[in-house]
Amino acid sequence: MTNEAIDSEGNILCPKCGGQLWFYRIYQEELTKGEDILNIEYAEWDHEEVACPSCDYKPEYKWVGEAVVLV
Repeated sequence: MTNEAIDSEGNILCPKCGGQLWFYRIYQEELTKGEDILNIEYAEWDHEEVACPSCDYKPEYKWVGEAVVLV
């Protein structure tokens, strides 16, 4: 169980600045002329993180089933 701050819409807030936290999945694809890069399969991401775009804080997190939980 964590002590996450949550706003009235259920968004988890950054413990540093109070901004909304976001979950990012980053895909890396080579840019090749004439190739469609929008055809990325599920689970082909190269990096994932939770971050606050307001202050760039990146809290630690873990997966619990299909949910992301701050630790």
